[in-house]
Amino acid sequence: MINSPFIKLRKDVCITDEQDVIDDYYVCEFPNWVNIVAVTPQNEVILVREYRYPIGEYAIAIPAGKVEDGEIESAAAARELKEETGFCTKDDFVLLGSFYTNAANATNKVFTYLATNVERAADPEKAVGEKTEVKKMTWEEIGKAIESGIINQVFSVLALKLAEEWIKKVNENAVGK
Repeated sequence: MINSPFIKLRKDVCITDEQDVIDDYYVCEFPNWVNIVAVTPQNEVILVREYRYPIGEYAIAIPAGKVEDGEIESAAAARELKEETGFCTKDDFVLLGSFYTNAANATNKVFTYLATNVERAADPEKAVGEKTEVKKMTWEEIGKAIESGIINQVFSVLALKLAEEWIKKVNENAVGK
């Protein structure tokens, strides 16, 4: 068993539903986390550019972070958005979905939220080892960045696509009334 603040890794004896036995089955116990698609009143999306050690390069992604013990996911989303970007909203966060990160070997979920009418309220907080840059992109720029691989983290791509669809539906409903 490996037990750190970021991951617990355990080795199980797995017995499948068909009674097959896998002696060394490793399971990652990550904490749940939140993703936030934050949109300004000018319809720009707030992103974070940050160096990611495991891949050895900078990545552009939506704000995200782990849910602390006892914390409600929407509160974690508001906290992470403010910590990472300095942006806040007075609007309610919209839950776009919750998804297992990798049901084959991990126990955690990611909760994806949309925050609208976000405005800069403070400077981002700098955590140890983090060097981040807050960026704003239009939806058109985001589409091109996904297509070209500039935005390439699966949970950011999924969240951005879900948010874009949600916003389109809300706008269509508003126009149709």
